[in-house]
Amino acid sequence: MRKRFMKLSVLLLVTIFCVTGFSSKEEMKYSSPIFTTDVIGASSYVPYNFEVNMNPQQNIPFVGKSYLGFCEDLGFSESSGNYKAVNRLGYLGKYQFGWSALNWVGIHNKRKFLNSPLLQEKAFEALISKNKWVLKDYINEYKGQIIDGIKVTESGLVAAAHLGGAGNVMKFLDTDGKVVFKDANNIPITKYMQTFAAYDVSSILPDNNATATL
Repeated sequence: MRKRFMKLSVLLLVTIFCVTGFSSKEEMKYSSPIFTTDVIGASSYVPYNFEVNMNPQQNIPFVGKSYLGFCEDLGFSESSGNYKAVNRLGYLGKYQFGWSALNWVGIHNKRKFLNSPLLQEKAFEALISKNKWVLKDYINEYKGQIIDGIKVTESGLVAAAHLGGAGNVMKFLDTDGKVVFKDANNIPITKYMQTFAAYDVSSILPDNNATATL
């Protein structure tokens, strides 16, 4: 009985060696998979425990003061970037368009607008073009000046026009900062002028005929 037990023990050790003995220590150290495959076949990263909280924003692209940065930051301010957002006053989408602004850029179907992120981005681009066309003389005249403690920039004026309309931006500049429009949430256009100053929106040209089309 004892001999039989020893034979079984030896056989078990040989089996274990055959299974694991041909991998080096270095290979075993790094053999834990860091990629897995989800149900649709795409590779998805599975972090080790020490990586989970190391840098929670490591996959978020830095867009800074580019036009894309302007879109993302203003969209986040308006709706937290939610294309489906509808506020209590009926403003729609990521950039919170009112009905008159939608009509101005050629959109007459609210459902279609809410269901299409691409159309919303096109609408925002068209609205910037139109506002830049309306404000082009003011941008040229006031850009770089300090009014009521605020440095005037092209992107700041465009953002302010998005909040309160180009006409109210012109009133602010014409009155040397004495007339400051506030929206229904009591947010002044000067806040947007400061918050969204110095972004590069030069890629969007002034165009009074700009419309949103897919």
